[in-house]
Amino acid sequence: MNYKFPEIRTINDVLPHIEGRTEFIVAEREGFTVVNYVVAFPDTFAMTGPDDLSGAIRRECRGLIFDDQGKIMSRPYHKFFNVNERDETQAHVLDLTQPHIVMDKLDGSMIRPVRQNGIIRLATKMGITDVALEAEKLLTDKQYDFLDQTMNWSLTPIFEYVSPTNKIVVNYSEPKLILTGIRDNVRGTYNDLRTFVGAVPFEVVKTNSSIHDFGAYLAFNRGETDREGDIIAFADGHRLKVKNDWYVRIHKTKDLVRVDRNVVDLIINEELDDVRSLLDQADLDRVNEVETNFWKDFANVEDRLAGLMLIARTVYGGDKKRVALELVPNLLKKTDASFIFKMLDGKPLRDMLIDHVRKCVGNTTRYEEMVEWMK
Repeated sequence: MNYKFPEIRTINDVLPHIEGRTEFIVAEREGFTVVNYVVAFPDTFAMTGPDDLSGAIRRECRGLIFDDQGKIMSRPYHKFFNVNERDETQAHVLDLTQPHIVMDKLDGSMIRPVRQNGIIRLATKMGITDVALEAEKLLTDKQYDFLDQTMNWSLTPIFEYVSPTNKIVVNYSEPKLILTGIRDNVRGTYNDLRTFVGAVPFEVVKTNSSIHDFGAYLAFNRGETDREGDIIAFADGHRLKVKNDWYVRIHKTKDLVRVDRNVVDLIINEELDDVRSLLDQADLDRVNEVETNFWKDFANVEDRLAGLMLIARTVYGGDKKRVALELVPNLLKKTDASFIFKMLDGKPLRDMLIDHVRKCVGNTTRYEEMVEWMK
């Protein structure tokens, strides 16, 4: 949806439009205030039309920073979307006859400068973080001068910090701060980056010519590997993301395996081998550790239940009534009882355990209870 970017001069231009909306936070930092979203609900960035001021303001709340007087200090990118992600970004409604360029979409962390107690610092969406501190180490005197000048003009230079130690999916051989945008703090307009190539003390993101055959472009882009994709930047400042299938697949896989419950789900359904090839060494090591610990716990509970079954048969003669009255009350883990009775009915222990894990991995609470039971 093309709309005019809203003017933002002070924090009071923003607060009324996010009042009562729990997905946004207003975080006080030393010397400044950050307004950012922490989760996106279905209507968080919805707009009823190009004149929807509240919707437009909400799309700006991606790390807005205001000084200690409430004046706008830093305005990074507005919220924009992937091609085909929303009704307004469906391929068939996009007008690529409008002036635009195609920029390389970098796979790192958004960085921009702020002033803290009069000193230029670098910040991510939430302020001065560990990643921002790493990026600061790259700055030279000339680069500080550039940041100072642009900030004095009430502009926000926006960078992507890429580094081997700040890897998301794509591998980068060395740490870099790459200029990807320059934005007017008040009006929200964007400068044409092509005019800055060779004129600023920073590397500028690569740009390509405009798209003539959108279908052919999408087919080519989505088949690429070893990069995230592109940003289509229109002359009026509006933008679109186009990520290739390789990046999306790996990113989803990395997100998936960050949660132990998901890894166990893959293990128990014999799907883990299908994702190993998509993981870098750090993720692979973590997944292997989860797998090792899971099967160790599985073996422990299997041995425990087999031992209890032996007692049920030899001590109590397999008599369910005696097991219920004399053995079950002494069990340390009450879940064991149902397995003992099912084994007495002739059901195989391993099959029951695997089925139990399958039922538990789909729910966080049940999974946590299962993990505690298996210890």
